[in-house]
Amino acid sequence: MKRMLAVLCALLICGWVVYIAVYDRPPGKFDSGPADEISPKTQIKVALHDWTQNLEVKNAIERYNQTNPDQIEILIMDISTDVYNDTLNMLITSGQGPDVFSVDNEWLATYVNKDYLANLSPYLEPAELSRFPEWAVDLADRSLFKGGIYFLPASVETLRFIYNKDLFRSAGLDPEHPPVTFAEMKDAAARISEAGVGVNKHGFALAGGDGQESLETGLEMSGTYSGIYHYSYRTGRYDLSVYKSWLQMVLDLKAQGSLYPGENLLKRDTALRQFAEGNIGMMYVTSKDYVKLQEYMPKPEWGVVLPPAADSSKAWAGALMMMPQSPLVVNALAPARAEAVKVWKFLQSEEFLTLLYRQGLALPVVDGILDTPAGTGGLAHFKEFYPTRVDSIYPLTPQIMDQYDPSTVSIEPRASGDRSRMQLYLHIIAGEKTLDQALKEETERLNQMLDIADTGYYFKREEYIYPGFDPRHPLLAENLLKSLRGRRN
Repeated sequence: MKRMLAVLCALLICGWVVYIAVYDRPPGKFDSGPADEISPKTQIKVALHDWTQNLEVKNAIERYNQTNPDQIEILIMDISTDVYNDTLNMLITSGQGPDVFSVDNEWLATYVNKDYLANLSPYLEPAELSRFPEWAVDLADRSLFKGGIYFLPASVETLRFIYNKDLFRSAGLDPEHPPVTFAEMKDAAARISEAGVGVNKHGFALAGGDGQESLETGLEMSGTYSGIYHYSYRTGRYDLSVYKSWLQMVLDLKAQGSLYPGENLLKRDTALRQFAEGNIGMMYVTSKDYVKLQEYMPKPEWGVVLPPAADSSKAWAGALMMMPQSPLVVNALAPARAEAVKVWKFLQSEEFLTLLYRQGLALPVVDGILDTPAGTGGLAHFKEFYPTRVDSIYPLTPQIMDQYDPSTVSIEPRASGDRSRMQLYLHIIAGEKTLDQALKEETERLNQMLDIADTGYYFKREEYIYPGFDPRHPLLAENLLKSLRGRRN
Protein backbone atom coordinates (compact mmCIF):
# COMPACT_ATOMS: atom_id res chain seq x y z
CA MET A 1 0.00 0.00 0.00
CA LYS A 2 2.76 2.40 0.89
CA ARG A 3 4.53 1.52 -2.36
CA MET A 4 1.37 2.40 -4.37
CA LEU A 5 1.03 5.75 -2.58
CA ALA A 6 4.67 6.56 -3.34
CA VAL A 7 4.16 5.76 -7.04
CA LEU A 8 1.02 7.93 -7.18
CA CYS A 9 2.82 10.84 -5.52
CA ALA A 10 5.71 10.51 -7.95
CA LEU A 11 3.29 10.53 -10.91
CA LEU A 12 1.50 13.62 -9.56
CA ILE A 13 4.79 15.46 -9.08
CA CYS A 14 5.94 14.56 -12.62
CA GLY A 15 2.59 15.69 -14.05
CA TRP A 16 2.81 18.97 -12.23
CA VAL A 17 6.35 19.59 -13.52
CA VAL A 18 5.24 18.83 -17.10
CA TYR A 19 2.23 21.16 -16.74
CA ILE A 20 4.41 24.02 -15.55
CA ALA A 21 6.93 23.39 -18.31
CA VAL A 22 4.25 23.38 -21.02
CA TYR A 23 1.66 25.93 -19.92
CA ASP A 24 3.44 28.43 -17.72
CA ARG A 25 4.67 30.56 -20.68
CA PRO A 26 3.17 33.11 -23.07
CA PRO A 27 0.66 31.71 -25.56
CA GLY A 28 2.13 30.42 -28.79
CA LYS A 29 5.55 29.64 -27.31
CA PHE A 30 5.43 25.85 -27.44
CA ASP A 31 8.52 25.38 -29.64
CA SER A 32 11.74 24.36 -27.99
CA GLY A 33 13.89 26.79 -30.06
CA PRO A 34 14.98 30.29 -28.93
CA ALA A 35 12.31 33.03 -29.17
CA ASP A 36 12.68 35.58 -32.01
CA GLU A 37 13.60 39.01 -30.74
CA ILE A 38 11.43 41.91 -31.94
CA SER A 39 13.63 44.83 -32.87
CA PRO A 40 12.59 48.10 -31.20
CA LYS A 41 11.03 50.77 -33.37
CA THR A 42 12.93 53.89 -34.34
CA GLN A 43 11.03 56.84 -32.94
CA ILE A 44 10.95 60.00 -35.05
CA LYS A 45 9.74 63.14 -33.32
CA VAL A 46 7.63 65.36 -35.55
CA ALA A 47 6.45 68.94 -34.92
CA LEU A 48 3.83 70.46 -37.20
CA HIS A 49 2.36 73.93 -37.10
CA ASP A 50 -1.08 72.83 -38.25
CA TRP A 51 -3.57 70.00 -38.68
CA THR A 52 -2.19 67.45 -36.19
CA GLN A 53 -5.47 67.43 -34.24
CA ASN A 54 -7.49 66.34 -37.27
CA LEU A 55 -8.86 62.82 -36.72
CA GLU A 56 -8.10 61.62 -40.25
CA VAL A 57 -4.54 62.86 -39.97
CA LYS A 58 -4.12 61.06 -36.64
CA ASN A 59 -5.48 57.86 -38.19
CA ALA A 60 -3.12 58.13 -41.17
CA ILE A 61 -0.10 58.53 -38.91
CA GLU A 62 -1.25 55.61 -36.78
CA ARG A 63 -1.61 53.43 -39.90
CA TYR A 64 1.90 54.41 -40.94
CA ASN A 65 3.23 53.48 -37.51
CA GLN A 66 1.57 50.06 -37.74
CA THR A 67 2.34 49.17 -41.35
CA ASN A 68 5.61 50.76 -42.45
CA PRO A 69 8.27 48.08 -43.10
CA ASP A 70 11.07 50.14 -41.58
CA GLN A 71 9.99 49.81 -37.93
CA ILE A 72 9.50 53.58 -37.67
CA GLU A 73 7.18 55.18 -35.15
CA ILE A 74 6.11 58.81 -35.60
CA LEU A 75 5.72 60.72 -32.35
CA ILE A 76 3.83 64.00 -32.73
CA MET A 77 5.10 66.72 -30.40
CA ASP A 78 2.33 68.76 -28.82
CA ILE A 79 3.30 72.39 -29.45
CA SER A 80 0.62 75.05 -29.20
CA THR A 81 -0.02 76.93 -32.44
CA ASP A 82 0.10 80.26 -30.61
CA VAL A 83 3.70 79.73 -29.50
CA TYR A 84 4.86 77.30 -32.17
CA ASN A 85 7.59 79.43 -33.75
CA ASP A 86 9.12 80.61 -30.49
CA THR A 87 8.98 77.13 -28.92
CA LEU A 88 10.49 75.53 -32.00
CA ASN A 89 13.26 78.11 -32.04
CA MET A 90 14.16 77.38 -28.40
CA LEU A 91 14.19 73.62 -29.02
CA ILE A 92 16.34 73.89 -32.13
CA THR A 93 18.89 76.28 -30.68
CA SER A 94 19.22 74.09 -27.57
CA GLY A 95 19.82 70.96 -29.65
CA GLN A 96 16.57 69.36 -28.45
CA GLY A 97 14.53 69.97 -31.57
CA PRO A 98 12.21 67.51 -33.36
CA ASP A 99 13.58 65.27 -36.11
CA VAL A 100 11.10 66.48 -38.73
CA PHE A 101 9.23 69.75 -38.46
CA SER A 102 7.49 72.52 -40.35
CA VAL A 103 9.29 75.85 -40.35
CA ASP A 104 8.12 79.37 -41.08
CA ASN A 105 9.23 80.54 -44.54
CA GLU A 106 10.92 83.57 -42.98
CA TRP A 107 13.22 81.39 -40.89
CA LEU A 108 14.43 79.08 -43.66
CA ALA A 109 17.53 81.02 -44.67
CA THR A 110 18.62 81.55 -41.07
CA TYR A 111 18.15 77.89 -40.20
CA VAL A 112 20.10 76.78 -43.27
CA ASN A 113 22.96 79.21 -42.63
CA LYS A 114 23.21 78.04 -39.02
CA ASP A 115 23.39 74.38 -40.18
CA TYR A 116 20.22 73.43 -38.32
CA LEU A 117 18.72 71.60 -41.32
CA ALA A 118 19.74 68.45 -43.17
CA ASN A 119 20.54 68.66 -46.88
CA LEU A 120 17.99 66.39 -48.58
CA SER A 121 19.70 66.33 -52.00
CA PRO A 122 21.40 62.92 -51.49
CA TYR A 123 18.01 61.35 -50.71
CA LEU A 124 16.01 62.76 -53.65
CA GLU A 125 15.67 60.98 -56.96
CA PRO A 126 14.88 62.98 -60.16
CA ALA A 127 11.42 61.40 -60.26
CA GLU A 128 10.70 62.77 -56.78
CA LEU A 129 11.73 66.28 -57.79
CA SER A 130 9.57 66.11 -60.91
CA ARG A 131 6.44 65.93 -58.72
CA PHE A 132 6.96 69.55 -57.71
CA PRO A 133 6.27 72.63 -59.86
CA GLU A 134 9.25 74.45 -61.32
CA TRP A 135 8.87 77.43 -58.99
CA ALA A 136 9.03 75.16 -55.93
CA VAL A 137 12.29 73.49 -57.02
CA ASP A 138 13.75 76.87 -58.03
CA LEU A 139 12.83 78.34 -54.65
CA ALA A 140 14.52 75.48 -52.80
CA ASP A 141 17.56 75.44 -55.06
CA ARG A 142 18.53 79.10 -54.59
CA SER A 143 22.16 79.87 -53.74
CA LEU A 144 20.75 81.52 -50.61
CA PHE A 145 20.31 77.97 -49.32
CA LYS A 146 23.99 77.01 -49.73
CA GLY A 147 23.49 75.03 -52.92
CA GLY A 148 21.53 72.19 -51.31
CA ILE A 149 17.87 71.29 -51.08
CA TYR A 150 16.67 71.56 -47.51
CA PHE A 151 12.92 71.76 -48.21
CA LEU A 152 10.41 71.47 -51.05
CA PRO A 153 7.15 73.41 -50.82
CA ALA A 154 4.31 70.94 -51.37
CA SER A 155 1.30 73.17 -50.63
CA VAL A 156 0.34 76.82 -50.87
CA GLU A 157 -1.71 79.22 -48.82
CA THR A 158 -4.02 81.65 -50.64
CA LEU A 159 -5.66 84.86 -49.43
CA ARG A 160 -9.33 85.73 -49.80
CA PHE A 161 -11.87 88.24 -48.46
CA ILE A 162 -15.03 86.85 -46.85
CA TYR A 163 -18.24 88.69 -46.12
CA ASN A 164 -21.58 88.04 -44.41
CA LYS A 165 -24.37 88.27 -46.99
CA ASP A 166 -27.06 88.41 -44.31
CA LEU A 167 -25.49 91.49 -42.71
CA PHE A 168 -25.16 93.06 -46.15
CA ARG A 169 -28.92 92.61 -46.68
CA SER A 170 -29.72 94.03 -43.25
CA ALA A 171 -27.64 97.11 -44.05
CA GLY A 172 -29.31 97.62 -47.42
CA LEU A 173 -26.24 96.47 -49.36
CA ASP A 174 -26.29 94.17 -52.38
CA PRO A 175 -25.05 90.78 -51.12
CA GLU A 176 -23.91 89.83 -54.62
CA HIS A 177 -21.73 92.92 -55.00
CA PRO A 178 -19.18 93.06 -52.16
CA PRO A 179 -16.75 96.01 -51.98
CA VAL A 180 -13.99 96.11 -54.58
CA THR A 181 -12.11 99.19 -53.29
CA PHE A 182 -11.01 100.52 -49.90
CA ALA A 183 -13.60 103.31 -50.14
CA GLU A 184 -16.43 100.84 -50.77
CA MET A 185 -15.18 98.65 -47.95
CA LYS A 186 -15.18 101.57 -45.51
CA ASP A 187 -18.71 102.54 -46.56
CA ALA A 188 -20.02 98.96 -46.26
CA ALA A 189 -18.43 98.53 -42.82
CA ALA A 190 -20.04 101.76 -41.60
CA ARG A 191 -23.49 100.76 -42.83
CA ILE A 192 -23.28 97.26 -41.34
CA SER A 193 -22.19 98.62 -37.95
CA GLU A 194 -24.88 101.29 -37.98
CA ALA A 195 -27.57 98.70 -38.79
CA GLY A 196 -26.20 96.43 -36.05
CA VAL A 197 -26.05 98.96 -33.22
CA GLY A 198 -27.28 97.32 -30.03
CA VAL A 199 -26.96 93.77 -31.34
CA ASN A 200 -23.14 93.55 -31.42
CA LYS A 201 -22.69 93.56 -35.21
CA HIS A 202 -19.51 95.07 -36.64
CA GLY A 203 -18.53 95.85 -40.20
CA PHE A 204 -14.92 94.63 -40.23
CA ALA A 205 -12.52 92.66 -38.01
CA LEU A 206 -8.73 92.74 -37.84
CA ALA A 207 -7.22 90.05 -35.62
CA GLY A 208 -4.25 92.06 -34.40
CA GLY A 209 -3.66 89.68 -31.50
CA ASP A 210 -2.02 87.38 -34.03
CA GLY A 211 -0.12 90.37 -35.34
CA GLN A 212 2.32 88.87 -37.76
CA GLU A 213 -0.09 86.45 -39.42
CA SER A 214 -3.04 88.82 -39.71
CA LEU A 215 -1.06 91.82 -40.90
CA GLU A 216 1.11 89.83 -43.26
CA THR A 217 -2.04 88.57 -44.95
CA GLY A 218 -4.56 91.40 -44.56
CA LEU A 219 -2.10 94.19 -45.28
CA GLU A 220 0.99 92.98 -47.13
CA MET A 221 -0.31 90.01 -49.12
CA SER A 222 -3.57 91.73 -50.02
CA GLY A 223 -1.68 94.83 -51.14
CA THR A 224 0.00 92.90 -53.95
CA TYR A 225 -3.38 92.75 -55.73
CA SER A 226 -3.12 96.56 -55.98
CA GLY A 227 0.45 96.23 -57.27
CA ILE A 228 2.03 97.43 -54.02
CA TYR A 229 4.53 95.71 -51.75
CA HIS A 230 6.91 97.01 -49.13
CA TYR A 231 9.96 95.61 -50.97
CA SER A 232 10.75 96.84 -54.49
CA TYR A 233 12.06 93.98 -56.60
CA ARG A 234 13.18 96.49 -59.24
CA THR A 235 15.44 98.55 -56.97
CA GLY A 236 16.14 96.23 -54.06
CA ARG A 237 14.96 98.81 -51.50
CA TYR A 238 12.17 99.02 -48.95
CA ASP A 239 9.36 101.57 -48.92
CA LEU A 240 6.59 101.16 -46.34
CA SER A 241 4.81 104.35 -47.38
CA VAL A 242 2.88 102.25 -49.93
CA TYR A 243 0.70 101.03 -47.04
CA LYS A 244 -0.44 104.50 -45.96
CA SER A 245 -3.87 104.24 -47.65
CA TRP A 246 -4.67 100.83 -46.07
CA LEU A 247 -3.59 101.89 -42.60
CA GLN A 248 -5.53 105.13 -42.94
CA MET A 249 -8.61 103.13 -43.92
CA VAL A 250 -8.31 101.02 -40.76
CA LEU A 251 -7.86 104.16 -38.66
CA ASP A 252 -11.02 105.59 -40.24
CA LEU A 253 -12.91 102.34 -39.56
CA LYS A 254 -11.87 102.54 -35.94
CA ALA A 255 -12.83 106.21 -35.65
CA GLN A 256 -16.30 105.60 -37.10
CA GLY A 257 -16.90 102.62 -34.79
CA SER A 258 -17.15 99.97 -37.50
CA LEU A 259 -13.99 98.04 -36.52
CA TYR A 260 -14.52 95.07 -34.19
CA PRO A 261 -13.29 96.33 -30.77
CA GLY A 262 -10.03 95.24 -29.17
CA GLU A 263 -8.35 94.75 -32.56
CA ASN A 264 -4.81 94.71 -31.16
CA LEU A 265 -5.67 91.80 -28.83
CA LEU A 266 -8.22 89.98 -31.00
CA LYS A 267 -7.08 86.44 -31.81
CA ARG A 268 -7.71 84.95 -35.21
CA ASP A 269 -9.70 82.00 -33.87
CA THR A 270 -11.95 84.37 -31.93
CA ALA A 271 -12.53 86.50 -35.02
CA LEU A 272 -13.40 83.42 -37.09
CA ARG A 273 -15.83 82.26 -34.42
CA GLN A 274 -17.46 85.68 -34.31
CA PHE A 275 -17.80 85.67 -38.09
CA ALA A 276 -19.37 82.21 -37.92
CA GLU A 277 -21.80 83.51 -35.27
CA GLY A 278 -22.86 86.29 -37.64
CA ASN A 279 -21.33 89.20 -35.71
CA ILE A 280 -18.72 90.33 -38.25
CA GLY A 281 -19.43 91.65 -41.73
CA MET A 282 -16.05 91.31 -43.44
CA MET A 283 -12.52 90.03 -42.82
CA TYR A 284 -9.42 88.74 -44.57
CA VAL A 285 -8.76 84.99 -44.32
CA THR A 286 -6.40 82.44 -45.83
CA SER A 287 -7.01 78.94 -47.07
CA LYS A 288 -5.45 77.80 -43.79
CA ASP A 289 -8.25 79.52 -41.88
CA TYR A 290 -10.93 77.75 -43.87
CA VAL A 291 -11.11 74.55 -41.82
CA LYS A 292 -11.32 76.41 -38.52
CA LEU A 293 -14.16 78.50 -39.92
CA GLN A 294 -15.98 75.35 -41.05
CA GLU A 295 -15.53 73.82 -37.59
CA TYR A 296 -17.50 76.74 -36.18
CA MET A 297 -20.37 75.95 -38.61
CA PRO A 298 -21.13 79.44 -39.95
CA LYS A 299 -24.76 80.44 -39.42
CA PRO A 300 -25.05 83.21 -42.00
CA GLU A 301 -24.87 82.94 -45.76
CA TRP A 302 -21.40 84.09 -46.70
CA GLY A 303 -19.29 84.79 -49.77
CA VAL A 304 -15.64 84.52 -50.78
CA VAL A 305 -13.98 87.02 -53.13
CA LEU A 306 -10.64 88.62 -53.95
CA PRO A 307 -9.59 91.38 -51.53
CA PRO A 308 -10.57 94.98 -52.29
CA ALA A 309 -8.05 97.08 -54.21
CA ALA A 310 -6.73 100.46 -53.09
CA ASP A 311 -8.87 102.07 -55.79
CA SER A 312 -10.57 101.01 -59.02
CA SER A 313 -7.49 101.78 -61.13
CA LYS A 314 -5.38 99.36 -59.08
CA ALA A 315 -7.60 96.23 -59.28
CA TRP A 316 -5.30 93.43 -60.40
CA ALA A 317 -2.40 95.80 -60.86
CA GLY A 318 -0.39 92.92 -59.47
CA ALA A 319 -0.79 89.20 -58.89
CA LEU A 320 -2.29 88.35 -55.51
CA MET A 321 0.52 86.87 -53.46
CA MET A 322 0.18 83.31 -52.27
CA MET A 323 2.65 81.74 -49.88
CA PRO A 324 4.20 78.29 -49.71
CA GLN A 325 2.66 76.56 -46.70
CA SER A 326 5.25 76.17 -43.94
CA PRO A 327 7.69 73.68 -45.53
CA LEU A 328 8.74 70.43 -43.89
CA VAL A 329 12.41 70.00 -43.05
CA VAL A 330 14.69 67.45 -41.38
CA ASN A 331 16.81 68.32 -38.37
CA ALA A 332 20.54 68.13 -39.13
CA LEU A 333 21.01 66.60 -35.67
CA ALA A 334 18.37 63.89 -36.10
CA PRO A 335 20.05 60.74 -34.67
CA ALA A 336 18.32 58.54 -37.25
CA ARG A 337 18.52 60.74 -40.33
CA ALA A 338 17.65 58.07 -42.89
CA GLU A 339 14.47 57.20 -40.99
CA ALA A 340 13.66 60.90 -40.51
CA VAL A 341 13.90 61.43 -44.27
CA LYS A 342 11.51 58.51 -44.82
CA VAL A 343 9.01 60.21 -42.52
CA TRP A 344 9.57 63.48 -44.42
CA LYS A 345 8.78 61.66 -47.68
CA PHE A 346 5.67 60.08 -46.18
CA LEU A 347 4.35 63.48 -45.10
CA GLN A 348 5.03 64.75 -48.65
CA SER A 349 3.54 61.70 -50.36
CA GLU A 350 0.60 61.87 -52.74
CA GLU A 351 -1.45 59.71 -50.38
CA PHE A 352 -0.93 61.96 -47.36
CA LEU A 353 -1.27 65.25 -49.26
CA THR A 354 -4.48 64.00 -50.85
CA LEU A 355 -5.83 63.30 -47.36
CA LEU A 356 -4.95 66.87 -46.29
CA TYR A 357 -6.63 68.25 -49.39
CA ARG A 358 -9.83 66.27 -48.88
CA GLN A 359 -10.00 67.56 -45.33
CA GLY A 360 -9.54 71.13 -46.55
CA LEU A 361 -6.23 71.37 -44.69
CA ALA A 362 -3.97 72.10 -47.64
CA LEU A 363 -3.86 73.17 -51.27
CA PRO A 364 -1.20 70.79 -52.66
CA VAL A 365 0.76 71.85 -55.74
CA VAL A 366 2.14 68.37 -56.51
CA ASP A 367 0.78 65.36 -58.38
CA GLY A 368 -2.25 67.19 -59.79
CA ILE A 369 -4.10 66.60 -56.52
CA LEU A 370 -6.22 69.73 -56.91
CA ASP A 371 -7.68 68.20 -60.07
CA THR A 372 -8.93 65.15 -58.17
CA PRO A 373 -12.63 64.64 -59.00
CA ALA A 374 -14.97 65.23 -56.04
CA GLY A 375 -11.94 65.90 -53.86
CA THR A 376 -13.63 68.14 -51.29
CA GLY A 377 -17.29 67.65 -52.07
CA GLY A 378 -18.47 68.28 -48.51
CA LEU A 379 -16.62 71.58 -48.05
CA ALA A 380 -18.66 74.50 -49.32
CA HIS A 381 -16.59 77.45 -50.60
CA PHE A 382 -13.25 75.60 -50.46
CA LYS A 383 -12.83 75.69 -54.23
CA GLU A 384 -12.98 79.48 -54.04
CA PHE A 385 -9.63 79.35 -52.27
CA TYR A 386 -7.97 77.38 -55.11
CA PRO A 387 -5.10 79.23 -56.84
CA THR A 388 -6.24 81.06 -59.99
CA ARG A 389 -4.50 83.01 -62.75
CA VAL A 390 -4.67 86.03 -60.43
CA ASP A 391 -2.64 84.27 -57.66
CA SER A 392 1.12 83.82 -57.77
CA ILE A 393 4.18 82.96 -55.73
CA TYR A 394 6.62 85.90 -55.55
CA PRO A 395 10.43 85.85 -55.61
CA LEU A 396 12.21 85.76 -52.27
CA THR A 397 12.88 88.93 -50.34
CA PRO A 398 15.89 89.33 -48.02
CA GLN A 399 15.25 86.89 -45.17
CA ILE A 400 18.23 87.31 -42.86
CA MET A 401 17.58 90.81 -41.68
CA ASP A 402 17.56 90.83 -37.89
CA GLN A 403 21.16 89.72 -37.54
CA TYR A 404 22.11 92.93 -39.36
CA ASP A 405 19.97 95.18 -37.18
CA PRO A 406 22.41 97.47 -35.31
CA SER A 407 19.86 97.90 -32.49
CA THR A 408 19.84 94.23 -31.46
CA VAL A 409 22.46 91.99 -29.91
CA SER A 410 20.57 88.76 -30.59
CA ILE A 411 22.30 86.32 -32.92
CA GLU A 412 19.53 83.73 -32.84
CA PRO A 413 16.73 83.43 -35.43
CA ARG A 414 13.87 85.74 -34.70
CA ALA A 415 11.33 86.84 -37.28
CA SER A 416 13.73 88.06 -39.97
CA GLY A 417 12.80 91.69 -39.46
CA ASP A 418 9.07 91.07 -39.69
CA ARG A 419 8.15 91.16 -36.02
CA SER A 420 9.19 94.79 -35.53
CA ARG A 421 7.40 95.77 -38.73
CA MET A 422 4.17 94.09 -37.65
CA GLN A 423 4.40 95.71 -34.23
CA LEU A 424 4.82 99.05 -35.94
CA TYR A 425 1.55 98.58 -37.85
CA LEU A 426 -0.22 97.77 -34.59
CA HIS A 427 1.23 100.87 -32.90
CA ILE A 428 -0.07 102.99 -35.77
CA ILE A 429 -3.56 101.44 -35.58
CA ALA A 430 -3.58 101.97 -31.81
CA GLY A 431 -2.77 105.66 -32.37
CA GLU A 432 0.54 105.35 -30.55
CA LYS A 433 2.64 106.45 -33.54
CA THR A 434 2.10 108.98 -36.29
CA LEU A 435 1.38 107.28 -39.60
CA ASP A 436 3.78 109.11 -41.95
CA GLN A 437 6.68 109.43 -39.53
CA ALA A 438 6.47 105.82 -38.32
CA LEU A 439 6.48 104.39 -41.85
CA LYS A 440 9.40 106.66 -42.80
CA GLU A 441 11.50 105.58 -39.80
CA GLU A 442 10.87 101.86 -40.34
CA THR A 443 11.71 102.22 -44.04
CA GLU A 444 15.03 103.81 -43.10
CA ARG A 445 15.77 101.06 -40.56
CA LEU A 446 15.11 98.26 -43.06
CA ASN A 447 17.26 99.88 -45.75
CA GLN A 448 20.03 100.45 -43.22
CA MET A 449 19.99 96.72 -42.45
CA LEU A 450 20.17 95.98 -46.17
CA ASP A 451 23.25 98.17 -46.48
CA ILE A 452 24.92 96.49 -43.51
CA ALA A 453 24.01 93.04 -44.83
CA ASP A 454 25.55 93.94 -48.18
CA THR A 455 28.97 94.15 -46.53
CA GLY A 456 28.69 90.57 -45.26
CA TYR A 457 29.67 87.23 -46.74
CA TYR A 458 26.32 85.43 -47.08
CA PHE A 459 24.11 88.22 -48.39
CA LYS A 460 24.25 89.09 -52.10
CA ARG A 461 22.00 92.00 -52.93
CA GLU A 462 21.86 91.20 -56.65
CA GLU A 463 20.02 87.96 -55.87
CA TYR A 464 17.01 90.03 -54.82
CA ILE A 465 16.92 92.62 -57.62
CA TYR A 466 14.94 92.15 -60.85
CA PRO A 467 15.06 95.34 -62.97
CA GLY A 468 12.35 94.04 -65.31
CA PHE A 469 9.98 92.97 -62.54
CA ASP A 470 6.31 92.87 -63.59
CA PRO A 471 3.95 92.69 -60.57
CA ARG A 472 1.30 90.89 -62.63
CA HIS A 473 3.82 88.17 -63.55
CA PRO A 474 6.15 88.16 -60.54
CA LEU A 475 8.12 85.01 -61.39
CA LEU A 476 8.74 85.95 -65.03
CA ALA A 477 11.59 88.37 -64.30
CA GLU A 478 13.22 85.85 -61.97
CA ASN A 479 13.15 83.13 -64.63
CA LEU A 480 14.52 85.46 -67.34
CA LEU A 481 17.29 86.73 -65.07
CA LYS A 482 18.23 83.18 -64.12
CA SER A 483 18.38 82.24 -67.79
CA LEU A 484 20.68 85.18 -68.57
CA ARG A 485 22.97 84.35 -65.65
CA GLY A 486 23.08 80.76 -66.83
CA ARG A 487 24.25 81.83 -70.28
CA ARG A 488 26.97 84.05 -68.79
CA ASN A 489 28.23 81.12 -66.76
